[in-house]
Amino acid sequence: MRGFRCFILHLVMAVIVPTASALSAEPEKISTHSGWKTSVGSALIIAPAFTGSKRYNLLAVPDIRVAYKDLFFANARDGVGYAVLNQDGWRVGPVITYTFSRSEKDGGSVFRIAGSRDDSLRGMGDVPGTVSLGGFAEYDIKPYKLSMRLHKGLSGHNGLVAEGKVNYGGMLVLSGRRLVYSFGPHIKFGDQTYVNAYWGVSAEQSARSGLARYHADAGVTAYGINGFAMTQMTDSISISMIAGFDRLASTVADSPLVQIRGSKNQAMFGLSISYLF
Repeated sequence: MRGFRCFILHLVMAVIVPTASALSAEPEKISTHSGWKTSVGSALIIAPAFTGSKRYNLLAVPDIRVAYKDLFFANARDGVGYAVLNQDGWRVGPVITYTFSRSEKDGGSVFRIAGSRDDSLRGMGDVPGTVSLGGFAEYDIKPYKLSMRLHKGLSGHNGLVAEGKVNYGGMLVLSGRRLVYSFGPHIKFGDQTYVNAYWGVSAEQSARSGLARYHADAGVTAYGINGFAMTQMTDSISISMIAGFDRLASTVADSPLVQIRGSKNQAMFGLSISYLF
């Protein structure tokens, strides 16, 4: 996700996003519908210009979700997936995701609506958009949900990425309204190809950027915590809040791009509104 990557399309955005980056362990939206569910909405998110940046932008991110029972899902954060195994608390299946390109010139997300352009990527070149194929596994033992994802880039960074999460979720009733919430820690991994695509500094990049050369090993790239809360305003309209904090691990944080031009601390916050058909 061009900046928001890894936080919001791992997390949403989220986030992103996320990675998830983004922000998945989000509780199911409260709904009287059965079978197919489709929601359309948008979110305003404050997040780093790119993963490792010390500058923050305001993003306007569309949020379109399609799901069929607990089997099929399609959304920007989680990708498109299908639960081949769906029993005894387990959901396991394949998933396809897309990560937006990271642009040296723009230095931020395609969804940026406010905040200065980040020139920290000067001399680093672009990382093309990435289509990834992988799988997911979730185990739901309420109120906890454990999940793991593994993706291999088929284009763009061409690397291998994994993420593990543990979430605690539940529901409260406040002033007569139901509030669904979820929060918990996560950890992210990447192979050498992935890490060096975003944070490595080759000889050519070093000459163009002035940064020292850097070649990273595979390993943990980040760890942190995310939170989510949602309440229904009407039968169809819901408002959600997402928040998260990541600490970049040494594999990424030791890069001159982060040490000299960025920050190892990455935070995000967002509000969204959606309409459920």
